[in-house]
Amino acid sequence: MTRINRRATSTLTALAALLLVGVGPEGATAQVTTPPPPLQERPIEFPDFREVTLDNGLRVVILPYGTQPVMSANLYLPGGGALDPADRTGLASLTTSVLTRGTETRSAEEISEAIEGVGGSLNASAGQDFLTISTTALVDHMDVALELLQDVTLNATFPEEEVELARRQTLSGLQALLGQPQAVAQRRFNAVVYGEDHPYGRAPTPATVEAITRDELVAFRDEAVHAGGALLLVAGRVDPDGVEARIRELFGDWHGTERTLPAFVSPPDRDQARIYFVHRPGSVQSVFGVGHLGVQPDHPDYFALQVMNRILGGGADARLFQILREERGWTYGAYSQITRPADVGVIRAITEVRTDVSDSTFVELLHQFERLREETVPAEELDAARNYLAGSFPLRLETAGQVASQLAQNLLLGLPLEDVIRFPERIRAVTAEDVQRVARTHVHPDRAAIVVVADAGEALEQLEGRAPIQFFNIRGEPLTRDQVVGAGEPVAWDATRLREGMRRYDLYLQDNPLGAAEYTLTRDGDDWVSTAVIQSPAGSQETELRFSAEDFTPISLSQDLGQGPTAIRADLQVEDGRVVGEVRLPAQLGGDRTLDEPLGPGVLLPGMEELALAVAELDEGASFTIRIMDVIQGGHRVLEARVTGREEIQVPGGTFDTWRVELTGGDMPLTLYLHAEAPHVLIRQEFVGQPIRLDLTVMDPP
Repeated sequence: MTRINRRATSTLTALAALLLVGVGPEGATAQVTTPPPPLQERPIEFPDFREVTLDNGLRVVILPYGTQPVMSANLYLPGGGALDPADRTGLASLTTSVLTRGTETRSAEEISEAIEGVGGSLNASAGQDFLTISTTALVDHMDVALELLQDVTLNATFPEEEVELARRQTLSGLQALLGQPQAVAQRRFNAVVYGEDHPYGRAPTPATVEAITRDELVAFRDEAVHAGGALLLVAGRVDPDGVEARIRELFGDWHGTERTLPAFVSPPDRDQARIYFVHRPGSVQSVFGVGHLGVQPDHPDYFALQVMNRILGGGADARLFQILREERGWTYGAYSQITRPADVGVIRAITEVRTDVSDSTFVELLHQFERLREETVPAEELDAARNYLAGSFPLRLETAGQVASQLAQNLLLGLPLEDVIRFPERIRAVTAEDVQRVARTHVHPDRAAIVVVADAGEALEQLEGRAPIQFFNIRGEPLTRDQVVGAGEPVAWDATRLREGMRRYDLYLQDNPLGAAEYTLTRDGDDWVSTAVIQSPAGSQETELRFSAEDFTPISLSQDLGQGPTAIRADLQVEDGRVVGEVRLPAQLGGDRTLDEPLGPGVLLPGMEELALAVAELDEGASFTIRIMDVIQGGHRVLEARVTGREEIQVPGGTFDTWRVELTGGDMPLTLYLHAEAPHVLIRQEFVGQPIRLDLTVMDPP
C-alpha cells in the first residue's frame, strides 16, 4: 500500500503528490511467528544443457528446465557501457533504449502489440560489460518471441522521434538521480575509485546524453551487435532440437565477426584514506560509501571474500547492521558488498545515518574494516556466515530463469561451471584463518575512499581533521571549501521586482488534460498577496500567501489540500520571527499539531520558491539555494535551483523564450521553464520521472 507523502506541502508539488500516491489502511500489524527448522542441505544438481556454436560465431546455449510452460531467451553482446566514449557516456544505454522501438517492418507500437498480444515481454538494456536483448513468453508462443528478438537485433531502424523520446526520458532520469543521495554517493565512489579514465568510473550526464546523435546510435549498434562473441541462452520447458533448429533459421545468416574489445585502463593507485565530501544542501542524513578496489572475477580468494563480506555487512545479522542499527540506533540499515564485473570489482560498505553521528560513523566503519584484519573471526560468526551462504544458494537455482542467470554469469565472465556446482562446498571450506588472510590481503582501511553525501553546514565540522577532504556538488563538479561553507548563506530576494497579475495553467497527465490551476499576485498596502487554486479529479488545493513587498519576509500562509476524505490544512502566522499556528493532518501523517518555532533567516514559507525565482538573477549556470519551512515535520528544507539552459518553448498560452531551471531537494525533482524576461513567470513545469506537467494558458498582463 502507498501512503501520502509526508512532505507534500509545497504549492508546486502538493497536487502531484495527490496524483501519484494514495492513502493506506491504518492499524496494520505484523504477525510474529516462529520460523520452521532448517531443511537438510541438498547437493547442487545442475541440469544438463546443450551448447552449440553457429558458423557465424554465435554461441547458443539451450537449457531445458522448469515445470512451468514458459521460456526466456537472452542475447548477451560483449561491450556494454564500457564501450562508451568519454564524451558520449550513456551511448550504450540510449542505444538499447531505442533498439526495440522500431524495425524495417514493424513500428514501436506494432512490436509492443505483438509481444503483449501473447503475454510476453521484450526488452533491451546496457550493463557495464554487456548489452542484453531479452524476451519471455509461454512456450506455445516461443516462435513469436524469437522472431521479435531477431527482428530488433538485426533490423532496428532507430526512428528519430523514438530517439528524442528516449533522450528526454534519460535526461529526466538523470535529474531524478540528483534527488537520491545514495545514487549520488555511488557515482562519486565509482569516479574516485576507478578514475574517470576507466569506463566504470564514468556516468552519463545531461551534456553527454544531449551530445549523442541518432547516427551515433546506429554506428554503435553496428559496432557492438555482432554474432561473433555473442551468447544466446534459451531456457525453460523447451525442446532442445526444436529450439536449435529455429535459432539456426533466424540467426544463421547474421553476419559479423567477433570484435576485439579495448583493454581496461588501470584504476589509480591509492596511497591514503581520503574523504570525498559531496555537499547536498538540506540533507538531514549523511550517506557513507567506504571502500576501494577489490579483485578480478576469477581470483582464487573469491569464496573466502564472500564469507568475509557476509560477516562484515552481507545481511541483517552482520556486524555493520547489528552495530550501527541494533546497538547504536544510528541508521535503518548498514551493509557491505563485493562486486564481480568483467574487470576488477570493489569492496564497499554503505550506510545512511543521522547527520549528528557522522564522525562516529566514520570511525566505526573504518574500525570494522580494521577489525577483520586484526581479529580472528569467532566460530559462531563464521558458522552463521557459511551456513547462510551455502544453505541459501540452492534457492537461487529453483527456476529456469535463475539457473540460466547463474549459467550466463559464469559463461560471460569465463568462469568454470564448477564455481556454481561446488559453491556450497567451497564456501564451507573457508576457515577463520582464510577470512583473516583475505582481509589482510584485500582490505585496506588506510587507503579507503570515504564518500560522504551530506549538508556541509551540519556534517563538515565533525569530519574535518580526520582525513584529507575534497569537495564536490551533487553533479560531481569540484568545489572549494569556501564555496561549500559559504553556500549556506541566505539569499536576499528583491520583492519589488514582482508585478501584479493573473496566470492560468492546464494540468496534463500523459498529455491528457486533467485539471487546471490559477495563480494571482496582488498588492495590498506593504504586502504581496499570492493565491493559488488547483482543481483536478484527483483532488484540490487552495493557498494564500502573504509576504513583504520589499524583502520577501513571510507574513502568513493559509492552505487547504484535499483528496477525497483526506484533508490537510495549515493556518500559520509569522510573529516576531517565529512561525505559529495550527496544522491539521490525517492520522497517517501524525495527526494535528501546533507549530511554534523560529522561522530562521532567509527561510520562506511553502509555495514562495516560485516567487523567489521570479526575481532571481537568472543566467546560464547560475544556482541558488532556497530555504523552505517544513510545516509538517518542522525545521526547514533546502531546495537547490540551477539554470541549465535557455530554450524557446510553445505552450497553449503562446511561444516564450525561457530559462530551464532544475529544482531539487523537494518531494520530487522539478524542471521549471521560466520566462527569460524578469519577473521570470513560470511558463511550464515538469515533474521529473512522472508524466505530469503544468502549461501556461493565459497570462494577464501578457
